[in-house]
Amino acid sequence: MDNINTIKEKQIEDLKSICSSNGIKYDSMERLLQSERVKKLQKRNHYIQQTIDSEIEKTLENENK
Repeated sequence: MDNINTIKEKQIEDLKSICSSNGIKYDSMERLLQSERVKKLQKRNHYIQQTIDSEIEKTLENENK
């Protein structure tokens, strides 16, 4: 677990360095990354919900036969 934290901290430091060299605020980049994570989670949750709904519909159709 310590190795994961070390890698994560290194990546954050690298990102901060890249942001500062390109004149971009790190906080803005962090918010952008966070919003992308949320968007991906919402997309995945929507897909899962569609799959559940589809399975429920199939089950109901089979019971009605």
